[in-house]
Amino acid sequence: MGSSVRARVTARRVRQLPGWQADAHVHWLANTLSTVGALLRRRPDAAEDLLAQFVSYLRDLLRERRALVPLADEMSVVRALVGVERARMGGRLRFDMRCSPDTLEIAVPPLIVHPLVENAIRHGVARRLRGGRVRVSARLTAGVLHLAVSDDGPGFLRPLPAQAATGWGVSGTRQRLAALWGSQARLRVLARPGRGTLAALSIPATPAPRTATRAPRTSGAAP
Repeated sequence: MGSSVRARVTARRVRQLPGWQADAHVHWLANTLSTVGALLRRRPDAAEDLLAQFVSYLRDLLRERRALVPLADEMSVVRALVGVERARMGGRLRFDMRCSPDTLEIAVPPLIVHPLVENAIRHGVARRLRGGRVRVSARLTAGVLHLAVSDDGPGFLRPLPAQAATGWGVSGTRQRLAALWGSQARLRVLARPGRGTLAALSIPATPAPRTATRAPRTSGAAP
């Protein structure tokens, strides 16, 4: 099967997954709007900042209608997500991104990293009074793209709860990876009690379709 035919087949399979895109972020959108409403009376300046970040996030999110996008585009959406969360959490949320430059044009499904970062913030950093740090990294090794999302939150006691193993975007992410690459792609969620949680993605590295991409900083903390 030629590469163009394979791309069309996998794109159709991903679109047929029920609610794959909506499930990745709909509850987060509702939570954000609730936060804006709560801030309007108490801290209107903070509500205005959060709304600005939210609009920026939505613009990035609504652009992603393709089955595969360059990793650079996905990381731009991730940065917008972190911007909204930082408007909510302030200095409690710290964020680092380390992407090797040779990974930025690799094809990934849109919103494949987004739910993993959201999980790290919601179930890791937000559960600690002093907050914490989320790290995202990408590297290319022997034709495989390795993506990692980690936090330094409380982690989980082993074995992982069923919700952590199959929910929180993990189940949908695995379905999408299987539709695209079968057993060649893998998502692991590793519990590190007292040291946070690590989600590690491995997918075959193929160049993304040639389109204009937004190139985020390849390293450093979120603004």
